[in-house]
Amino acid sequence: MRQGKVKWYNGKKCYGFIAPDTPNADGNTDDVFVHSSSLKNADLRYLNEGDIVEFDEEVRNGKLSVTTLKLVQRDEESAKRFQERRAERRRARKLYDYWRENLSRSYALCMRMQKAI
Repeated sequence: MRQGKVKWYNGKKCYGFIAPDTPNADGNTDDVFVHSSSLKNADLRYLNEGDIVEFDEEVRNGKLSVTTLKLVQRDEESAKRFQERRAERRRARKLYDYWRENLSRSYALCMRMQKAI
């Protein structure tokens, strides 16, 4: 198994890349593609930029791709930023839902008042 750092991973797109620390048997040091199916097989929900992982790779369609994955060390700073962004999106969604609900109530009230006039 080789070791490397997660260069980036996008959970919405379900893929990312790992920058290996050492070259493989062929001397290749290119970034390795990682798909969400590899995370699922490793019982991981997400990867953060900077996480250190161990992985096995194979060549698929001419590119290196992760087959097995193991998390060695989580990048705590990156994980904290991820959690903060997630919390901010949830707060924004709650505010939007509240605004939309109250706007529809106000609109309905205005329509009833207009019919009464």
